[in-house]
Amino acid sequence: MKQTQVIALYLPQFHRIPENDLWWGDGFTEWTNVKKAKPLFENHLQPRIPLNENYYDLSDPSVIPEQMKLAKEYGIDGFCFYHYWFAGKKLLEKPLENLLNEQNIPLNFMFCWANEPWTRTWDGDMGSKQILINQDYGNEKEWEEHFQYLLPFFKRNEYIKKDGRPVIAIYRAADIKKRKEMLSFWNKLAIQNDFKNGLFIINTHRMDIDKEIPIYGDAIYDFEPFISQHFLPEKQVTNLHKPIDYMDTKKEYPVQDYAKICDRMVQRYVFKGKNHYLGFFVGWDNSPRIGNRVWLTFENNTPDVVEYYFKIQYQRSLDLENDFLFINAWNEWGEGAFLEPDETYKYGYLEAIKKGKML
Repeated sequence: MKQTQVIALYLPQFHRIPENDLWWGDGFTEWTNVKKAKPLFENHLQPRIPLNENYYDLSDPSVIPEQMKLAKEYGIDGFCFYHYWFAGKKLLEKPLENLLNEQNIPLNFMFCWANEPWTRTWDGDMGSKQILINQDYGNEKEWEEHFQYLLPFFKRNEYIKKDGRPVIAIYRAADIKKRKEMLSFWNKLAIQNDFKNGLFIINTHRMDIDKEIPIYGDAIYDFEPFISQHFLPEKQVTNLHKPIDYMDTKKEYPVQDYAKICDRMVQRYVFKGKNHYLGFFVGWDNSPRIGNRVWLTFENNTPDVVEYYFKIQYQRSLDLENDFLFINAWNEWGEGAFLEPDETYKYGYLEAIKKGKML
């Protein structure tokens, strides 16, 4: 039976960059939002604190290799790093470029091109759509510049490949108007650079799937919980929690039991005859980023419950002979989706993945 690689999404936002200093204030990193989070309703588990208050700085080149060793120890087969590229303008690139200086990278890895424009909604600035950096895809000149930047990563032995083809995900492939031409051009460049079968392109599947959606490239993967929350009956998402006393708001917060959405997730169909990779998530609560404008959050995502549902989803992936299972995420602390150890559950989420793979 084909083995499924468990891939954890990875956010490289935990270091200071000039653009974030300008947009959000001196010294801003993802930890800024995480540290200032407050509980919005009774028993709301905020703020989330990394174990031993390990508010790491990714400008230290030793951090990611150490995280990779930890991930590998607990059954994670690879990281999928978010990659930010805006027609030649890079953001959050230094920690990943530091990997190229490592003689032996401890864990396999790949990229997901996070090809959305950056707007004020990054930290929930009252829903503003002000664009900070727009996304301009350009034409062959820009496409080649982007490919040449990625090429040294593709050439690493540790870069994840399928049948010799470097794997790259695209977060919003549908937004690229000339995507067919761009992907064809990239494949031509890959072949010219000794990847004889080109690239393996996976687009991120984030929306409702009442009907089949087109696959741009070679495969899709489900970004959870965005997909499964579409399938929750209305009566299940109206479980409202009243704000605690200090909140100056009359808003009630929709809070869903983690197990209920996971029940939907592990029973949902997959597209037949296509490369449709499953997703998984360990929790979701983006109130650290958006404050009291929470649209949906989950509770009771304890390690034992996570283990139970991960085991089912992993077995489904094995049965489908899927190459990959994508977990949201290694370190999305601002969205309450992280595997890393924290003060509440210690190594519980990582243990859940390790045990879940012992079928």
